[in-house]
Amino acid sequence: MIPSYVFYKKLNKDNVVDEVMAESAVFNNVLNQTVIKSIYKTLNEKRLLLQRTTLTDFRNYLSSSETDLFEEISITCKKDGKTTTRLVTRHKEVSPYAIALSLAPHTYASHYSALYLQNLTLNIPKPIYVKKKATRPKAMPEPEKLSQAQLEKTFAVPAKTTNSIYTFRYKGVTREVYLLEKSATVDNGITRISAPHAPAGIAISGVEKTLIECVLKPNYAGGAQEVLNAFYAAKDRLKILRMMQLLEEGRYSLPYGKNILFYMDRAGYSERQKDLVRQRMSPATQELITYLEKNMHNPALDANIGIYYPERIAVQ
Repeated sequence: MIPSYVFYKKLNKDNVVDEVMAESAVFNNVLNQTVIKSIYKTLNEKRLLLQRTTLTDFRNYLSSSETDLFEEISITCKKDGKTTTRLVTRHKEVSPYAIALSLAPHTYASHYSALYLQNLTLNIPKPIYVKKKATRPKAMPEPEKLSQAQLEKTFAVPAKTTNSIYTFRYKGVTREVYLLEKSATVDNGITRISAPHAPAGIAISGVEKTLIECVLKPNYAGGAQEVLNAFYAAKDRLKILRMMQLLEEGRYSLPYGKNILFYMDRAGYSERQKDLVRQRMSPATQELITYLEKNMHNPALDANIGIYYPERIAVQ
């Protein structure tokens, strides 16, 4: 049974709503069980809740049709059909990115979603791409031990797609979320930006990290052409040394510096800017010929950089 009143009577109805909604806004008005516990604890510390009010009482209060504050939405995993729920505010619109980011702790918007939120693409991607902390550290081979044969074998197969795909329906629109694992060994390069219907802002990869992640996984960014367009759009904002620092910190075994150099060259960056990339590239991989995307058919070769690329890619 839902308690008719869980707050101390010294607070009137408006005070109650204001307190709940102020705490909810800290979490972009998307509440999972962890967030509900956090709000419950905060209100208890402020001595706003009656002592007999349990966490279950409080959750029932939030989702009650009597209070009319929150509605419940379901998020379904496409792989196994398992469903989890979130509470979202009824009377304020909620960002679908905030709902997607609630799937796991320490997540941030990445790839095509980050390109869109960072104004690096004119397209509005339908899926939402977010990254979470890896469940286990990934072993990174030393770049010095990489051979041309290993490189060719790696890029000959199709790009992998995550099985962690979720769907939810909100405001009559069904959204698809790709929940990706972080590939870098460190968590640098993440920022928070303002976004509509997200009062606390959206956690997102910064411009430099966004471009790196799109270079690594162009299949999550609309393909190589979209990545090239993003490099062109970022020309006045991109901090090249910062980008190369993040690339080095990621300890990637493949020579992605050449991919970055290719995009910068095709997007019309200056020789001085491209030299900043060349100077930070591993000498051990300089002689290797790499690939812009996986599983390319009849690619063209840029002999100056040493990289195969899709012949269809258009120069800005």
